[in-house]
Amino acid sequence: MDVLKDLPPGTIWSYLLEAIEWQVLEDLRSYARSRQRDVARGAETPDLAALIVDKYCEGLAKALRIAGIDSTVRLEGDRLCREIDPDFDAHREARWAARPCTLVY
Repeated sequence: MDVLKDLPPGTIWSYLLEAIEWQVLEDLRSYARSRQRDVARGAETPDLAALIVDKYCEGLAKALRIAGIDSTVRLEGDRLCREIDPDFDAHREARWAARPCTLVY
């Protein structure tokens, strides 16, 4: 069994799963705000901050999938990344096209 939703009905209350999703979404939004503040103070570039949020969101989405929670966390993560970096989609494509993908200091 890879997901909690495979457990017998009633084993886990639906409102508990909804509360978990809500908390994960709030955590993601808080994390994105933190990265946005770092961009505003010049500590990170928008593309780096969005990449960090994207990878963080990827882990949260996977955890929710394992739990069997059908979530909008991936959509919210993409929205937040585009808010931090308006060129997020182009930057993501460029990273995947680069071989090897790296950070330049």
